[in-house]
Amino acid sequence: MSENENKLTPWQEKNLEYQRRKAAEKKLEEEKNTPKKSRFTSPFQKKEASATTSETNEAESSDEALSEEEVTSAPSASQEEIIFSKLEQTAEEVEELRKPRRSFFAGSGQVFKKLWPAFVIALLVFLGAVYAVSPLSKIGSFTVSGNKSETPEQVAVASQLKTGDSIFSILRNKELIATKIEKEFPRIASVNITFRFPNHFEAVVTEYSNSAYVKRNDKDYIVLSNGYVIPTPVDTSKLEKLPVLQDFSDEQVKLFVKASEKLKPELRALMTTVTKTPTDATPDFIAIDMSDGNQVRVPLSQMSEKLPYYPSIAKQIEAPQVVDMEASIYTKPKEAYQAYLSQLSSSKAAASSAKEKKTTESSTDTTEASTTTASE
Repeated sequence: MSENENKLTPWQEKNLEYQRRKAAEKKLEEEKNTPKKSRFTSPFQKKEASATTSETNEAESSDEALSEEEVTSAPSASQEEIIFSKLEQTAEEVEELRKPRRSFFAGSGQVFKKLWPAFVIALLVFLGAVYAVSPLSKIGSFTVSGNKSETPEQVAVASQLKTGDSIFSILRNKELIATKIEKEFPRIASVNITFRFPNHFEAVVTEYSNSAYVKRNDKDYIVLSNGYVIPTPVDTSKLEKLPVLQDFSDEQVKLFVKASEKLKPELRALMTTVTKTPTDATPDFIAIDMSDGNQVRVPLSQMSEKLPYYPSIAKQIEAPQVVDMEASIYTKPKEAYQAYLSQLSSSKAAASSAKEKKTTESSTDTTEASTTTASE
């Protein structure tokens, strides 16, 4: 210890001890970490902003020496307090410069996470506004798919769409446009209007299939799968392999189509001609001629329940047979069945004639009795 250090006051000794401790801590920290450049302004000397770590150490050593000399020659306690205050300020500035500086973009990620939904909405609104005022917001094309009976031009006319119509108006009234097309063409079951960006529309058409024909006054008319009868007669030479209903009313046609649509396609394909054969017990009794030579007689109201049994029955019999399903199910050769029907018809005719004769005789007796009474 030097002579000057022996003359230090207790406060000066503490100050020197503080400076030595700070220097030791700084040296230990520099050994652990990569040296960093520091920028600060010392109250005793100025350094350039780009000074290196070694220059900073020399400045601090110079400051310590100067501080020790000033403290040694300090004439009073007030000067000591000033020196101590400046040393503390210098230490605080050094510590502040050692702290990593906060970047301008620090924390911007959190801000962006909060604001991005609003940014996206604003962008979409802007693009929508631009699209709404551009020519792309008007209908560009209208196509038709799925149509077999009506042409695309006919469907387009029925839709009542025009060049220059706003796509927003079309999107709002898609169901109304589809309804107009469906009402215009009975063959069309449904229409689905689809939109393809930027301004293209397509009408996807689903049509009813042909289910049967009905013969009226020697003319054939198509019956759709919904039971609707097309009022325009068709050429018999172009008929599909569909059952022909003989003189069925519109209501009976709908009942037959509704029942036949529940049957398997292979069973429907066997039916050729359907005739009404009502009986006293079954007014809706019908006879269905099959392509395999057999004939099935079944109530129209029970056709969808009883006719599915026919394929298994047909495997057990040899055509031509009549499969009667009026009450129970039994089979009989066609000739025998026709003879039975003729006999039954003759019996009914005889019974009807006898009944009429009896009614006539009864009426005559009543008339004669009335005449005798009047004469008396």
